[in-house]
Amino acid sequence: MAAKRYDRNGNTYRGSSYYTYGNVAYDVQPEYTPYYTEEDEDRTRIAQEKAHKAEVRESRITALKLIAIIVVLFAGSIAFMGMHVRVANENVELRREKSELADLKSNNAILAAELTEQIDLDYIKEQATNRLGMAEPQPYQVVYIDVPKQSYTIQYASDATEAEKDSGFLSFSNR
Repeated sequence: MAAKRYDRNGNTYRGSSYYTYGNVAYDVQPEYTPYYTEEDEDRTRIAQEKAHKAEVRESRITALKLIAIIVVLFAGSIAFMGMHVRVANENVELRREKSELADLKSNNAILAAELTEQIDLDYIKEQATNRLGMAEPQPYQVVYIDVPKQSYTIQYASDATEAEKDSGFLSFSNR
């Protein structure tokens, strides 16, 4: 076994082929330079290919997720627009039905007024006494009852088509 060699600073001499003067670090060279075999190169190449394939797979998965999100958003917006169109059509139908109801109510009121105008109480009294043999009741046969006015009077609300207006988003979107 060879004796250890020391430099002038007292450090162990590592076997480099030249001596350095001053306080510069030694150029350390290993005693042997390892060489890479084909197996090592194949391992690194296969590892790089696997890493590249993993990156490609990850990018494809990310792209598919993005496409799925876009498709879901598109389908949701189509469904939202469809529902909005449906609501708008129902509102148009509702307005048409309300106007038809208002026309029918006014027509009924006109017919009721005509009916009350055509009733002739003198003609009815004459027909009842002459043709049917009826007579007016005697005072002791008349019984008066106190009936509250609301119990026999039908009260209709005022025309709701004019008073009832859309509010909120629908009124804004229908203009």
